[in-house]
Amino acid sequence: MRRSLLVLLTCLIGALSGLLPSSTAQAQTSSHTHYLPIVARASEPQGLIITPAELRNTKALADTGHESIAKGVRLVLRDAKDGLAFKPCAVANYTSSAAECLNQSSRYALVLMLAYHMTNDNTYAQHAATLIRSWSTKLTSIDNDDRQTRLDVSRWVPAMIWAADLLEGTPNWTAADRQAFQSMLVKHMLPKGQQAAERPNNWGDAGNVLRLSIALYANLPNERAAAIADWKAKLEAMLPDGTLPEENSRGSSALGYNQVALSSKTVFAELLRRRGDDSLYRYRTSRGVGLQDGWNFLAVQVVAAKNGQCIWPHTPNKCVDYSNKSGWELAYAYWGDPKLFGPISLTRPYGWSNWADPGYSTVLFGRP
Repeated sequence: MRRSLLVLLTCLIGALSGLLPSSTAQAQTSSHTHYLPIVARASEPQGLIITPAELRNTKALADTGHESIAKGVRLVLRDAKDGLAFKPCAVANYTSSAAECLNQSSRYALVLMLAYHMTNDNTYAQHAATLIRSWSTKLTSIDNDDRQTRLDVSRWVPAMIWAADLLEGTPNWTAADRQAFQSMLVKHMLPKGQQAAERPNNWGDAGNVLRLSIALYANLPNERAAAIADWKAKLEAMLPDGTLPEENSRGSSALGYNQVALSSKTVFAELLRRRGDDSLYRYRTSRGVGLQDGWNFLAVQVVAAKNGQCIWPHTPNKCVDYSNKSGWELAYAYWGDPKLFGPISLTRPYGWSNWADPGYSTVLFGRP
């Protein structure tokens, strides 16, 4: 690829030199010749969910005494140490009986890459690449009769994709690795995300996060457009108070399920924002409600539930179980509303979330 780029650039310079005055052409050729080593340098990751520069900045904040962020960094490094000891467990034919294997593979691939870009210790990147490569080279099918696999894949595979994105530009990840991983995602994982997205609840939200992650990583513009359209259609169900009817039906668990669904919807918006489109953060339904309304409502409810106060309007006794999901760091990072920090102050740092929230959100999005 590098050789092709150099040849193409040389040809282009030659063509341009024929259109310019002699002295200008010579200067242009000399200038481009000087900068060729930069053109040939490995590219930085695209930043599906985070960039190496952001991770280095987070580590610097931790090192300069921001204790709330430092706790998140210490958690990542502790989990990354466990990740180095985790052995590849990929299976050829995936069923939900292998759920823990997929869960932990995705978890450790992500946390290892977070640790790599904060420490520059290549051991982390090597093992992350090994974990991802084990799935792209071994998986041949996913049980279509086992419906739970749709949720499994939608919940955990996005983190593996974000880890692969962070491997770009490292010596541990080649063009062949990327191509094999993309092929596995499109052939086996994408159909599961599409099937999960048929559900109107948090299954569908997780499915859409997977669909968009694959669409961006594998450059599938039609899938990207379809996932965005479905995201908007699902948000139409949001009630004026910012809650979701499908999750309100969970009774005393409704607070947690609302947060899970809203976290996935917001991660979806963030993935697009990192491609220059932040419109979903501001998107309003036909009722005039959007993501921020959901977070504003839930912020009060999380703190109330923690304090034993029953003010939830969708259960007979107005009580719900306390729950605190990792999407709060992302909501606060985008809107900066002090009320959104209330739940964060009760839980930070956030570790692996076991969902597409995503995990380790204090390191990904946390502000001092």
